[in-house]
Amino acid sequence: MANSYLDGFDLPPSSSEEGDQQESDTEGNQEQVRPEPFLRYKAVRIFWPRIQFTYAVCDETEIHSECVLPGEIAGQGFPSDAERQQQLEVAALNVGMVLLAWYWMACGHRRVVVSAGYLDSDQVAWWEWFYANCFAEFAFINGFTEEQIRLLIEVDAPQKDPPSWPKCKQTASPPSLPNAKVLCLLGGGKDSLVVHQMLRDAGVSNLTWLYVGDGLQEFQSSWRLQAAVQRSGSPALVMAHDFQNEGLAKLRKSHRLHACGHPWAALVGFDAVLVALLGCYDYVAVGNERSANFGNGVRVGSLEVNHQFDKSFEFESRMHAYVLQNVAPGVYYFSALQHLWEVQIAWLFCRRSASFLDIFISCNDSDGLNEWCCDCDKCCFVFGLLAAWESAGVLAKHFGKNLFEHPKLIQNFQNLLGISTRVSEVEPWGPQNSGTSLARKPFECVGTQEEVLLSLWLARETWRGEGLPLALASLPLNGGQEHLDLLCDYNPRNLLPEWLLPCVTGDSTLVSPEHEEFRKPSDKLAYLWKAFWSTALSAILGELKRRQAKTVREKWPLGLK
Repeated sequence: MANSYLDGFDLPPSSSEEGDQQESDTEGNQEQVRPEPFLRYKAVRIFWPRIQFTYAVCDETEIHSECVLPGEIAGQGFPSDAERQQQLEVAALNVGMVLLAWYWMACGHRRVVVSAGYLDSDQVAWWEWFYANCFAEFAFINGFTEEQIRLLIEVDAPQKDPPSWPKCKQTASPPSLPNAKVLCLLGGGKDSLVVHQMLRDAGVSNLTWLYVGDGLQEFQSSWRLQAAVQRSGSPALVMAHDFQNEGLAKLRKSHRLHACGHPWAALVGFDAVLVALLGCYDYVAVGNERSANFGNGVRVGSLEVNHQFDKSFEFESRMHAYVLQNVAPGVYYFSALQHLWEVQIAWLFCRRSASFLDIFISCNDSDGLNEWCCDCDKCCFVFGLLAAWESAGVLAKHFGKNLFEHPKLIQNFQNLLGISTRVSEVEPWGPQNSGTSLARKPFECVGTQEEVLLSLWLARETWRGEGLPLALASLPLNGGQEHLDLLCDYNPRNLLPEWLLPCVTGDSTLVSPEHEEFRKPSDKLAYLWKAFWSTALSAILGELKRRQAKTVREKWPLGLK
């Protein structure tokens, strides 16, 4: 029976419930069925300040992965007391469970054997749920069925004494300011920079960045990341992963599989919990937005494909509970942006974090996180999103070009608007997908089609320049104004701490809530954020009307139309 924090969730049965299959030969003798191929999570070893993870395919092909802990954490030395050592071992084991996804995508074996450490039946069920949703995109691309990504996890590691810390519930009260230590994840894009500003505005003084590199020198080789840290005024911890990519590529090639949809947000989240334990941090704040709750418009069996699954609130809430229950009862994992749409985050970025416009980067195809590629859906999405609030000329200076003016990028903007994608033309893999005609969201970390439409419409209506550029002139954007309500919307499904209040600047005021009676702190929090966005929307609409009137006067100075 699952514990209370899993109540209400439909989880696949644990593989421990399935017995060994046998068959009888013609003479009545029992003959063992040929073993099913499997991936083994073989070991996790701590060689301070490195952690090594070992995986093996059918106990033949062995492959290693390493992560390097931040230098400041390493300098503190290996934990001396047994309880902290046990916490580190448990946290490292769970980091390895996320890393397993990279190696599973290279072989695709349904059976997984965990030998690196013990997991109870509830934990096994949690990871089987995680992998099924995590691998939905992989299944869609490679033509796998839902059954093939419903992994069967076996644990053959011996059971140890349970952790000495008390079990916690999902409703555990987080520590309050001003003494709380907060670890803020740095991604280099607008989202993490907005989170950092929100935490500062809320009065967090003990605030530290954590950057997790895909490669040992990723942070050191990016001038943008280093400049963002320096300009923010907060210290940074740097952690890095070495995936042994050559071995991964060879394994993937031998099984003819295309890896995609790696759960990077989940990996960084579990990394942060491990660092929080070692550094005695109370909170892990991430920047996963409300738009991540919406999938890509396609399914694999009963599973919705969501490229941003591990940024969704479904994942956030379950990971939050899992961490409290099994890994770190004193660490409060949450997203500071789960209550906001991407279009709202872009407005906050341009109003509160505009000083980072020249150094932030969100492109996944960039040159070492240094330059925008200006050729992918993510670049087009971020450019269009910010163009609603900032001059396209200013954005072009920082991106390297005006993405609205390039004919070949019209297709990208159409993809983001969901008006021209045919699945049968783009992903002809597998009989379940062939012939299907759907308008799907690109497999990128981008917002909803409604947000794109609203942003491009706002960019067109407030255009600051001579003649509309190609994209704004040719795309069907007239329905954008129908989604203005997104600018004052609030998502109550979040894990915001009660102290994370909106910042009130000189040009926006909130109605005093003293006259209101709130049954719980979250009610007051929701009230203040709704009031903040209502005030902001009024200011946005007022500015929009002024700019539209100015445009009319400039085009028709005599009032002629």
